[in-house]
Amino acid sequence: MVSTLLGLNLYTYKKYKKTNEALSKTQGSEVNNKEDNKELEEIKLRLKAKEEELIEKEQILLSRDKLLNEKLEKILKTEKEKDEIQTELKSKEKLIQDKLESVAGMTMDEARKMLEEKVKDEMKSWISRKIKESEELIRMEAEERARQILIECMLDASTDYVAETTTTVITIEDENLKGKLIGKEGRNIRTFERLTGVDLIIDEIPNQVTISCFDPIRREVAALAIKKLLSDGRVHPGSIEETVEKVKKDILKEIKKTGEEILYEVGIDGLPGGIVMLLGRFKYRFSYGQNLVKHTLETVKIGERLATELKANTKVVKLACLLHDIGKVVPEEGKQHHHISAEIARKYFPNNELLANAIEAHHFDIEAKSIEAEIVRISDAISGARPGARRDNYEDYIKRIRALEDISNKQKGVKESFAIYAGREIRVIVKPEETTDEDLEIIAYNIAKEIEETQNYPGVIKVSVIREVRVTAEAK
Repeated sequence: MVSTLLGLNLYTYKKYKKTNEALSKTQGSEVNNKEDNKELEEIKLRLKAKEEELIEKEQILLSRDKLLNEKLEKILKTEKEKDEIQTELKSKEKLIQDKLESVAGMTMDEARKMLEEKVKDEMKSWISRKIKESEELIRMEAEERARQILIECMLDASTDYVAETTTTVITIEDENLKGKLIGKEGRNIRTFERLTGVDLIIDEIPNQVTISCFDPIRREVAALAIKKLLSDGRVHPGSIEETVEKVKKDILKEIKKTGEEILYEVGIDGLPGGIVMLLGRFKYRFSYGQNLVKHTLETVKIGERLATELKANTKVVKLACLLHDIGKVVPEEGKQHHHISAEIARKYFPNNELLANAIEAHHFDIEAKSIEAEIVRISDAISGARPGARRDNYEDYIKRIRALEDISNKQKGVKESFAIYAGREIRVIVKPEETTDEDLEIIAYNIAKEIEETQNYPGVIKVSVIREVRVTAEAK
C-alpha cells in the first residue's frame, strides 16, 4: 500500500514538472499578455502548494512504512523465539520421558498397554458382576412369575376327582328279586352276562348286586339294564335282550351328549362327529383314579392360561390338550395312547402337524417341536402328576417312598434323608465332618443314578444334597 501511494505521488510530481516546463516555454511568448501572466502565476502558486502537500503526504507514508517494517521484524522475531521455546520444550519432554522410563523400567508404550489391560480387566470384572446380578434378579422374577402363573392356572382349573373302580354295586329293595335275575337254572344271569360282557356277583352281600368288569361302559350298561328290568318286573331272556339293546342306544346318546358338553365347556365347536363320540366316552374312562373328563377339562384350562401368558397359539394348545388322551378310549394292541391320539389328530386334521406333535410329544418319547407342545406337556403334568390328582395303591406308594430314602441313606457321609412332595424330591443331609463341598456333587449324582437304574416313577425326582451349600441333580 505504501509503495502504491509513493508511486502515485511520484507520477503527480512528474506531471507537475512537465506542466511547469511547458509554462516556462510559453512564458516568453506571452510576456505582453498581463492577464495571462497573472493566471500563470496563480497556477504556479497552486501547483507549488500541491507539490508541498504531496511531499508532506509522502513523508507520512514513508513514516508508516518504516513503522510497519519494524512491527514485521518484531513479529518475525517473536515467532522465532516461539519456535525455539517449542523445540526446547520437546527436548525437555523427551528428557523427562526417558528419565521416567528409566525409573519405571518400561517404555511409554509398555506403560500404556499395561494401563489398558488393567482397565480392561477391571471393566470385565465389573461387567461380569453386573451380568450375574441381572441374571439373578431376572431368574428370581421369572421364578416368582412362573409360580404365580401355575398357582392361578391350578386355581382356575381345580376340579373334584372320582376314584377308579372295577365294580359297580346295585342296591335292591327285595332279596327275592335276585332270583329273578338268576332265572330258572341260571338262564337269565347267563343271558345277561353274555349280552353285557360283565360278571354279576349276587350272593355275597344281602340286598346288593355287584357288577364286575374292567370296562366302565359295560358296567354302566349292565347297571342301567338291571334297574330297568327290576323296575319292569319282567325278567326273562327276551326282555333282557330287549332292555340291553335299548340301554346301549341310550348310552350312545349319553356319550354324544357328554362329548357336546365337553366341547361347550372348553369353548370349541365345529369338530367332526367321530371326535365328539370319542370325547363322550371320557365320562366312563378313568386313569389312576382320575376321571378323564375332569382331567381333560383341567388340562385345557391350564393350557389355555399358559398359552395366553406365553403368547403361544392358544387355539392349537386348547385343541391339543382336548385330544391328548383320546387314544385311551381307542384301545389298540401294541401302541401307547399318545401315539394313537396323534394318529387320530392326523386323520381328522391332516394339515396340522403342529397339533399332532403337541399331542404325541406329551409323554416325552417324542421331541417337542414347538412351545405349544411344551405347554401341553406342562398342563398334563400339572393336572395328572400333582399329589392327590391320581391315586396309586397306598402300599406301593409307601414302598416307593421308603426305597428312595434307603437309596439316599446308604451313601457314604449321609446323615439322613427325607422324601418330600409325594416322593418328587429327596433332601439329603450329609455329615459335615465326613464330607467336603467337593463331595456334594458326587453324592447327588450317585443317588440320582441309582434311582434311575432301580426305580420306576412318573415325571422327575429332584435330589438335593445339603451341607453348607446345596447342589441339585435331577433324575429324569
